[in-house]
Amino acid sequence: MLVELDIKNFAIIKALKVRFQENMTVLIGETGAGKSIIIDAVSLLMGGRGQKEMIRSGEKKAVVTGLFELDHETKKITELCEQYGIPDSEEQLIISRELAAKGRNVVRINGQLTTINVLRELGNYLVDIHGQNDQQILMDQDRQIDLVDNYASSKFKQELAQYQTDFSNWQKLTAQINHLHQDAQELAQKQDILSFQNEELTKADLKDPHEDDELEDEYDELNNYQKIVDTANYLMQMYDDEDHGIETLLGKAQNAANELAEYGSKFKDIAKTIDDGVFAISDARSELSNVLDDMDFDEERFQYVSNRLDLLNGLKKKYGPSLEDVFAFYAKVQKKLGQYETGGLDEEKLQKQLGELENKLKVEAQNLHEIRKNVASTLEKKIKQELADLYMAKARFSIDFSKTKTFTKKGTDDIVFLIAPNPGEELMPLVKIVSGGEQSRLILALKAIFSKVEPVGTMIFDEIDTGVSGRVSAAIGQKLHSIGENKQVIAITHSPQVAAAGDQKYLVAKKVKDGATYTQIGPLTQEETITAIAEMMAGSDVTQAAKQNAKDLMRSFKRKKK
Repeated sequence: MLVELDIKNFAIIKALKVRFQENMTVLIGETGAGKSIIIDAVSLLMGGRGQKEMIRSGEKKAVVTGLFELDHETKKITELCEQYGIPDSEEQLIISRELAAKGRNVVRINGQLTTINVLRELGNYLVDIHGQNDQQILMDQDRQIDLVDNYASSKFKQELAQYQTDFSNWQKLTAQINHLHQDAQELAQKQDILSFQNEELTKADLKDPHEDDELEDEYDELNNYQKIVDTANYLMQMYDDEDHGIETLLGKAQNAANELAEYGSKFKDIAKTIDDGVFAISDARSELSNVLDDMDFDEERFQYVSNRLDLLNGLKKKYGPSLEDVFAFYAKVQKKLGQYETGGLDEEKLQKQLGELENKLKVEAQNLHEIRKNVASTLEKKIKQELADLYMAKARFSIDFSKTKTFTKKGTDDIVFLIAPNPGEELMPLVKIVSGGEQSRLILALKAIFSKVEPVGTMIFDEIDTGVSGRVSAAIGQKLHSIGENKQVIAITHSPQVAAAGDQKYLVAKKVKDGATYTQIGPLTQEETITAIAEMMAGSDVTQAAKQNAKDLMRSFKRKKK
């Protein structure tokens, strides 16, 4: 339950600290005093959306802190705290939310920084807030099945979880099969392309990733054969000329160098270098002669090398840029083709798995349906009784079942809440015919039933008495008080009957000081409560008669409670 709420610089609230108690607490006060702002602050602690506009004008940040005492929700919260590394206390939880004008949003739980998503998950086990827009849950036909499921036993929830696991697998299998069907043509086209590429690369008879480099050298030699021969012969003639050839000139240079060597040791190295050069050039000439003897222009070989290079260069342009890349691409093509040939996704196997899973889902969905029917029957009786307590005794309420065309996440049940508020009217979907006041009573009837199975410790009602008055308001007050016997109830109200039902009454008031607006809240004494309720009944002109009426109203509620 919510024990303490500390608010700083939030909306029109400068600083406010309030302690709440067990059972039913009502917040009363004039419109605009800030009652709903207090609920907005609690919503922020449950992970509600934080906006810079929520920060009090002129302030840099707003801070909201809540202290919660844990009871029946302790086990789940302990598990979540352990899961998210939050310091755990089995007795209490302190949540803090800070909004900064510069957009920084800080969340702390028991002093540990955490995220909004974690806060929202924990909030599901702390507070249930019913605002004036919460009728949307009841009026959303797609979510009415959830209300039935929430009232079912834990065994049902386990069976639903198992069904949903199988349903998820069914969705995946169905998607795979649909993918096979939808993309069959595209897959065939891809396979054709791969087959063409594979055939082209296979015909190329690729064996050496460096073949192109070797062929380039051979091509250059064959393509320049005549130039090579002419140049080599010219070089050999230069070497062999008896009068002015390289051999003759080098011989003379060698003799001169050897003569120099006789005049000092420093000339011996020069002579040796020239000797080495003479021998090296002589070796080069011999090697060149041997190469020329071996060289022969083969026209057929030249055409082969030329054509082979054209082929390899064409493959490199398509699959390269290098021949090594072509080899890698070839390996990839063969691998992909192998996957196609082995079936990749075996449709026959998938169809068999899908059939087996559908049979299982049918059985599971039927079991869920049978349990829901029993739960719905019980709920119908309880809701009729709750509505009778709220002066809708002649209303007829029914939970209608129909079968969905295919499996859904919830099974094969489509559930619609039907109601006939008045005698003689036909049962119609709830979403079509319920007025605002009837919506409030239906919400309250459902809350009264579900409060016993919901995990939260605190239930907050923001003007659930809107659209009703008189004895209906009194019945709503009585119903809220009965919920407060199991949960902590905090109710904002403008109804004197609902205010009279509270175990504790708090007045929310607004005051203006030095041009600034402030909100205050505090518990009312017995006499202050009488005056406050009298003002709700008679306006600002509170007479003794009005006070007596307030006293009578409070006594009347006490008698009913007894």
